[in-house]
Amino acid sequence: MTANRKRVSRLYLLILPIGFVALRILIELGKIQFVEGDSLRILAEEQVVRNIEIPASRGSIWSRDGKFLSTNMPVYKVYMDPTVASEELYATGIEELSRGLGKYVASERSASEWNAILTSARRNNNRFVTISRSMDHSRLQALKNLPILKEGRFKGGLITEQVEHRKQPFGKVARRTIGSDAPYSKFGLENAYSRELSGTSGSRLAQKISGGQWKPLTDFYSSDPEDGMDLISTIDSRLQDITHHALLSALERHKADHGCAVLMEVKTGAIRAIANLGRNSEESGYYEKRNYAVWERTEPGSTFKTIALMAALEDGRVDTSMHIDTENGIYEVLPGIQVKDSNFKNGRGGYGVISLGEALEKSSNTAIVKALYAAYKKDPQQFVDRLYALGLDQKLGLDIQGESMPVIPNPGDDNWSGMSLPWMLFGYEVSFTPLQILSMYNAIANDGILNRPRFVERLERMGEVEKEMKPEVIHPSLCSEKTLDQLKHLLEEVVRSPQGTAHNIYSPDLPIAGKTGTCQLDYWMKDKAIEYQASFVGYFPADAPQYSCIIVVNKPSRGGYYGSVVAAPVFKQIARGVQRLSPVHTEGLPSLAAKEIPTPDPGAILQEVEAQRMPDLRGMRLSDAIALMENQGFEVRLDGFAGKVIGQWPQGGKSLPNGRIIRLEAG
Repeated sequence: MTANRKRVSRLYLLILPIGFVALRILIELGKIQFVEGDSLRILAEEQVVRNIEIPASRGSIWSRDGKFLSTNMPVYKVYMDPTVASEELYATGIEELSRGLGKYVASERSASEWNAILTSARRNNNRFVTISRSMDHSRLQALKNLPILKEGRFKGGLITEQVEHRKQPFGKVARRTIGSDAPYSKFGLENAYSRELSGTSGSRLAQKISGGQWKPLTDFYSSDPEDGMDLISTIDSRLQDITHHALLSALERHKADHGCAVLMEVKTGAIRAIANLGRNSEESGYYEKRNYAVWERTEPGSTFKTIALMAALEDGRVDTSMHIDTENGIYEVLPGIQVKDSNFKNGRGGYGVISLGEALEKSSNTAIVKALYAAYKKDPQQFVDRLYALGLDQKLGLDIQGESMPVIPNPGDDNWSGMSLPWMLFGYEVSFTPLQILSMYNAIANDGILNRPRFVERLERMGEVEKEMKPEVIHPSLCSEKTLDQLKHLLEEVVRSPQGTAHNIYSPDLPIAGKTGTCQLDYWMKDKAIEYQASFVGYFPADAPQYSCIIVVNKPSRGGYYGSVVAAPVFKQIARGVQRLSPVHTEGLPSLAAKEIPTPDPGAILQEVEAQRMPDLRGMRLSDAIALMENQGFEVRLDGFAGKVIGQWPQGGKSLPNGRIIRLEAG
């Protein structure tokens, strides 16, 4: 008995731990089944089946005249489950299907390669073969008509997923302003209004398969995405095209490094066109490299003289009728600090004794500095304070990011010197962006009201206005009406007067007011070759301003560098383009659209030349007119570079000019 008891005891000692382990397992199973079961099942489903995010369709960006500037184009991810088809369906259709895939799928795979890929996947029970990650709608429709796939998802194994691809139909025109919201490239309107354009994402049930891929389980959404709003920009596609090509022609003609052109509506501050073009590294062309109009801060040169004169007139320090002796075109402000006129050469230059008003027309550095420096040299802080009062020390606060801060030296700054004030008076030591300078001239045209430049008209959803952007006033009155009237008259004279620096763009049927600017770049770098920035800023028509515009061309290297030669003709070409598009008597702008001139007969032109009279070339294509007149021994000079002849000198019927030099204006 003793031995049996010992054996039983040993058996109990063996069974008890096993029983304890079994009991523990049963308890855990019960816990999993009845306590944690729901959460674990959810976790398992999340690992294998879950709702994946379906991005909302991004809203489009439109021009004000109804053209797409940026929009989503649907593309499709296409997959196939080759195990779904029956043996008979697969055997009879795989050859033709493979040929179709070789034809419609943008890849290097041949029909035989597609056949091998699908057959191998079917044999290995691979239920998810990628056909294309980016297929357009027309190719997808062709795919849906192929054998096997035309049976659909559950019989043919076709799986599709629509995704959106952002496209800008105008290519790179105005791209720096339209922008991008890509992860590593955020700028322009796409970035500034990303939240409004993006909408709200939805969801769709999908199953996780091999390779971390998610296979949609349904053809419908668990929750529908809410599409983003559409943005209606201020840009007019027709004016944008005119502005872009006018700037591009000038950059190519003068072999410049880069430049910008902005066209603004005077009363509203709406940007109707903006072009920013820089030369690529291979020097084979220009593209929208940076938003120079918004970002690039430079010393403006002579275009700032108008603003300096505004300050002095408003402070009562000067009068436009006062006279200044420009001497020989050089003025020594302080010992060793000299200001020179642009016509100073070989120790001589200047314009004699002229009024302060004439000094602006002729852009005389010596006269402007002589008059204004004498007015402010004992109290330069007053001049700086006046610039601050105009708001010139602050950003404009634009819709889009990237605006640079203006630079205005202050007498209290460490870098203030004896040359700071005189240099500021003709546009050096201060720095502004082209859009900041344009806004000041726009305010002059707008009776002193400084508007914030804007790029957006409104936001819409399904054609209904969600938010409308109204014109915003930054400064209700820059200066007195008397000062405004004086400045407007002088800016008109810059173009209208034969002595004005921009008289070369004068046309009696298109009055323009504005100011030329020529600024030497990096002048403090003694060992660097001299380079310039040419500009022209103003508004038109001068007597009833509708549009303001600025042209800035950086580092022209061929055909001159003065603002009158490089930038002003671009301004006129844009103004002519606007004029051509304007309906009769609309917005006070004289219209060329109403002046349809019949194309002249080449035979009649030759008869006029033989009679020693200038033929009327208006209405003829510019290229034809140039060829015809050059064949007759004339030297043709141009205003504008494309379109038809809309003006000429001498006028038709006049005697042929001495030297046989004629000028044609195109538009």
